[in-house]
Amino acid sequence: MATILQSKGKSSFRWVMLLFVCLFYFLILGFCNQSFNILLGTITTDMGWEATQRTAIATAMSTGMIWFVFVAGIMMDKFSVKKVLGSSVLICAILIFLRGRAQGFMFFFTLMFLFGAASAFYMPATTKIITLWFDSDELALANGFLTAASPMGQITANFFAVKIMMAIGGWKALYSFIGVAVVVLTIAFFIFGKERKSTEASLVSSTLTANDIGLWKNIKGILKVPYVWLMIIANMCFLGSIYAGGAYGQFVFQNDPGWLIDKAVSGRIPAWNNMFSMFAYILIPLFIAKIGRQHYTKVAIMCGIMAPIFFIIGHRSYSVTVISMMMALAGICYGGIVPAPKVLMLSHPEVSGPRAGTALGLYVTAERIGISFFTATLGTLISAGTMPMSIVLSWFYFIQFAAPILIFIGIYVKKYDAKKAELKASQA
Repeated sequence: MATILQSKGKSSFRWVMLLFVCLFYFLILGFCNQSFNILLGTITTDMGWEATQRTAIATAMSTGMIWFVFVAGIMMDKFSVKKVLGSSVLICAILIFLRGRAQGFMFFFTLMFLFGAASAFYMPATTKIITLWFDSDELALANGFLTAASPMGQITANFFAVKIMMAIGGWKALYSFIGVAVVVLTIAFFIFGKERKSTEASLVSSTLTANDIGLWKNIKGILKVPYVWLMIIANMCFLGSIYAGGAYGQFVFQNDPGWLIDKAVSGRIPAWNNMFSMFAYILIPLFIAKIGRQHYTKVAIMCGIMAPIFFIIGHRSYSVTVISMMMALAGICYGGIVPAPKVLMLSHPEVSGPRAGTALGLYVTAERIGISFFTATLGTLISAGTMPMSIVLSWFYFIQFAAPILIFIGIYVKKYDAKKAELKASQA
């Protein structure tokens, strides 16, 4: 007879595990990646790259992730999440350090590609840890803290990356410094972090049994759920355009004749978005907890409509004051829309707990395909020079409207699936 999977329940140590994964996000996904965006123009000049080489470097990380992230997600459901996370972060640290020794385009491209491959393991692993240690009541809040760690790192990079770089001897020294810091954190994680199996997850499926779990059963079970695909594509469109805009946003501010802002000053513009989104990722889940979790989807849709509107207004304004205000307002909206597809997907009964890693592997694979495609497309459009750079970027943000539309469709798909399941249960 099949046995229902059992949750191991809440543990006070869950906050320690959350702290570790947030620090990984802060240093790698936040500070390291944003410093690269800020310094892309400087690195391009120093290395003597052409426009096509710059675009290739900008997409190398996402390209590396695409090839490995689905396999990484499957591994999350089969192997020690702690070991996979710690090992992949350690590899990331070494690759970041080696950027400080980079010579030539191919070596730098290879480092970025391999960094993407290693990121394919650490990024879903961090979210998998959230599902292992936090139940459905705390999932949105824990994911909010994790998501907030990235803009917190971006804010730090926006204000201090250039200053640190100048103080310690250039962008190569900066990456050596970041690499060492991540190594130290990883050693601490291996010493103090705890293990928890997928079958002991705090976030437990209400429908899956032990007989439903397995490598191919997990894959087939995820692929057949339309609701999951809607959330995957919604995230791919929204986050793909965000990363593409982030990769070229600083370049546009520094090179568009309507802006021509110094790189240190230009970093402060997205800092408004980072600052307000950082707080929104935490405060909006708390607000929804007060008014009721049933309103989570509605809040996500409203935020998903408003965020691109603010971005479009800001980039067309050619005013630092206006775009800073729009960035702040869009950051507030990010708190409702950016984590929503992932939270809604992980809460689905066909995904929760033992299948979370497989679902995340597919989710992040599509996300990185979107990021690579959108970044390459945006880079090509900007390089074409048919329109002012900032206008091109503002048109590009229309892609984000796909996310709230798909989430809205998901509401009715989920209701249909629920009625179908009820009918099947009554006939049985």
